[in-house]
Amino acid sequence: MRRLFPKSYKRWNRERRRALGERFLRVIGVSDLDAARAILLNSSQSEHARCLAARALGLLGGKEVLDVLRAVNPRDESALASACIHAMADWVRRGFADISAQDRDKALLEIENAGRPSQQQLIAWLRDRTLPVEKRIAAAEILGGLRCREAVPALCEALAEGEPNLIWRCGHPLRDMQCRSATKPLIAIAKGNHPLLARQEAIQTLWFLRDARAESALIRISRSIDTEEEYTRDRATEALGSTNHRLASQRTIADRLFDPSVSVRYSALCACPSYQPLPDFLRRALEAKLQDPDRVDEHRVIAEEAANILADSSLVHPTAASAEPGNADPAPGAQAT
Repeated sequence: MRRLFPKSYKRWNRERRRALGERFLRVIGVSDLDAARAILLNSSQSEHARCLAARALGLLGGKEVLDVLRAVNPRDESALASACIHAMADWVRRGFADISAQDRDKALLEIENAGRPSQQQLIAWLRDRTLPVEKRIAAAEILGGLRCREAVPALCEALAEGEPNLIWRCGHPLRDMQCRSATKPLIAIAKGNHPLLARQEAIQTLWFLRDARAESALIRISRSIDTEEEYTRDRATEALGSTNHRLASQRTIADRLFDPSVSVRYSALCACPSYQPLPDFLRRALEAKLQDPDRVDEHRVIAEEAANILADSSLVHPTAASAEPGNADPAPGAQAT
């Protein structure tokens, strides 16, 4: 199944994509989204027409179309399932592209208000610890709005300082830019002797970058029960969702389902692969969680979330995923590693 992660929103041509959505509407013989929604919901219509209606809704529709696409998606290998997944991915990428355009317009306005500094001047402001933090925050926000990749090292350096008012303004642009040159500096921050807030923001940003090079660092942090703060392990565990197609991440997620911390256990559930085959050892661990009485709050219940994951996986793959060689070992059990 296609991931709903907007890796390509930077290449999203808003005018061309809108024209494509309008073309899909013309092909199925309708002029508005309400009519396209009716075609998609009508199971007596041809699959081809319903697929084009789904794509048009993803390219042109508002937030309400996501519920329609999720409801109609048969979650199998059919053309309609593929069209629904593609349409949801289009909707996500379109939203991020719109935000990117808005951020750039805002950044250009702020540049005018700041006296038209160059990008190099803004990077110098960001690195200058003697300046008021408000000016450094403004520099980070402008550089982020411009998607200035030359500023990645400076953003990482400023994030590592741990200044509470600055770290989010540095992490957010790094996530928006999806620039993997930030991966190694962020790993160093997450693993190093830096302020706790800086380490947590680095972990959060690594999650969004989805770079497999961060996997080993995230695994080590999530397992460090005696040395790491609970929320830090919580964030590292959920960040493994970005590499949950890899065996090492899957085994760590299965282990963390039996973590002493309820919060970490729930993060492990959130990191589980969705709508794809589950390895046997992870499926057995999830089945064991069906009897877990703990909850983070009234909306985040361990047993309920485990049941949802198993149900979603079964919809796509009714039979249990085939075990890989060496994967036939029992579920991790109640002991944490």
